[in-house]
Amino acid sequence: MKKNPIAALACSIAFILPLSAAQAQSMSDADKQKMADNVVQADANGDAALTRGEFDLLLQLNAQDNLGRAAQVIRLGRQAMIFTRIDGDGNGLVTRQELQALAQ
Repeated sequence: MKKNPIAALACSIAFILPLSAAQAQSMSDADKQKMADNVVQADANGDAALTRGEFDLLLQLNAQDNLGRAAQVIRLGRQAMIFTRIDGDGNGLVTRQELQALAQ
């Protein structure tokens, strides 16, 4: 079975951003699915990587759905800081690999 790269990115985000692993594991399946759906919606070009604009949209969608700490991140204006922290190679894209590296 071929893996869907967007679904893989969504799963990575669901378990890393903006939650700790313990918080993500306690999320309901419906919330995990909504977070994954938000990743797919935010990834406008479907390349399984998030630009800064797509990342900001993801945070907005998650905040609207009361998922994780997205609303707090937006309220504190921490979007750029978090994006920069995750974008390990500084190429302006957040990838599944960078999310996994952050989790380690």
